[in-house]
Amino acid sequence: MQTLKKIFAILALVIMASCAGKYYYQMVTTITPDGKVHRDIYALDRQVYEKDDVFENPFLFNLNSDWNITRFDTVIKHNAFRSEEVFNVKISKSASSIEDYSKEIQCEKDMQSLAKPEESLLKKFRWFYTYYSFKTVYKKLQYKAPIPIDEYLNKEEQLFWTQENTNDYKDLNGYEMSIYLDEINSKFMQWSSRNYFEISLECIKKLTLGYNLDTADKENIYEQIQEESKAVYNINPENICNILDSFYKTTYFSKLYESNKELLDNDFRTKSLNRRMEEMISYELVLPDKIIQTNAPIIQSDTLIWNIDGMRLLFDDYTLTAEYRIANKWAFILSGLIIILAVGSVGVRVVRGRG
Repeated sequence: MQTLKKIFAILALVIMASCAGKYYYQMVTTITPDGKVHRDIYALDRQVYEKDDVFENPFLFNLNSDWNITRFDTVIKHNAFRSEEVFNVKISKSASSIEDYSKEIQCEKDMQSLAKPEESLLKKFRWFYTYYSFKTVYKKLQYKAPIPIDEYLNKEEQLFWTQENTNDYKDLNGYEMSIYLDEINSKFMQWSSRNYFEISLECIKKLTLGYNLDTADKENIYEQIQEESKAVYNINPENICNILDSFYKTTYFSKLYESNKELLDNDFRTKSLNRRMEEMISYELVLPDKIIQTNAPIIQSDTLIWNIDGMRLLFDDYTLTAEYRIANKWAFILSGLIIILAVGSVGVRVVRGRG
């Protein structure tokens, strides 16, 4: 009976997960009026547990005893990245300042850009209001592609394509924007295709005997790949081996792949962009008072929302900013009392002067 329940639970998670190759997280950071912070992070744990099973961490960083773990009996639905995602586990932690979170985080090197941002909250006192400046910087991915993106897109185009950097294009109408987007997309896909090819070939070369894949044939092979591969995601070790067979009139490479399938696929995944595009975070910041300005693309009352993923961090840092203010009630009260006392003092002097 327990086994049957476990099977049904696994099926439910598979059905509810909106994208099996993606890992979504919702991070809700709530700042209190005195600057203290509470953070909840939601995730989908794809494991199904029996009563005494050990919890497997589905989050981007190692968990210590400071984090409270809550597992839900049913999934929680959340709209993020223009789709409905589901979560079944939450971790929570309170801190005296937002800087405290990232300082303690330990994670794999590949995860640092997403898991360990630089966060700060600066405070400036004015008489009637205290102003706060929030800033979080997600660092550029620690990834060096075989072929630099600068050979295909300039810096302006890179940021326009991967981040919400559209201010310079507000004069374009929909038709003009679509033409511009098509041009950038074409160049980006050319860059991606070339890198998938270079990575696949590098993985295959390690195991190849009797063939020199660094010869002038390389460009001819790539041309054939472009003709036969209808999408960039078809460029992988398996398809490259098939094309190499066709090019050299042999079956050597397809047999090489079949004999080393797991090794080649894992090597390719580790080195390719795919691995860097799997994690996606909905960063939600709840502020205690009036929002003055922010670069958040989504504002819902007191909540600011940014979408964070590998694409946004591919070519540069991604910075979240917000400014808000909190009224110093005591300053208004004290100022009011001073005004009343001042007016009253003037009134008394006028009355005495007439007397």
